[in-house]
Amino acid sequence: MSDSHDNPDVLLRTAQALEAAIAFSIASISVSLPDVKNEVVESLRRNVVGSDNPTPANDAIEHLVTLIETASKPSENRNVE
Repeated sequence: MSDSHDNPDVLLRTAQALEAAIAFSIASISVSLPDVKNEVVESLRRNVVGSDNPTPANDAIEHLVTLIETASKPSENRNVE
């Protein structure tokens, strides 16, 4: 049996789970501190623009930015009392 780190399916599922957890966490924080979400999104975008990361890494960062922005939209429309 091979190590799970050598299995591409396990790595993909792990990466997807981490991506979802990060997006959910930042979206949740944005309910109380919307500026935090904005700073994270801007920082991620600056990282993509000013980096020499391989294209897949930049694509993953852009996808994460989209998840963060999408996940936080319903909370922005909610009335907070």
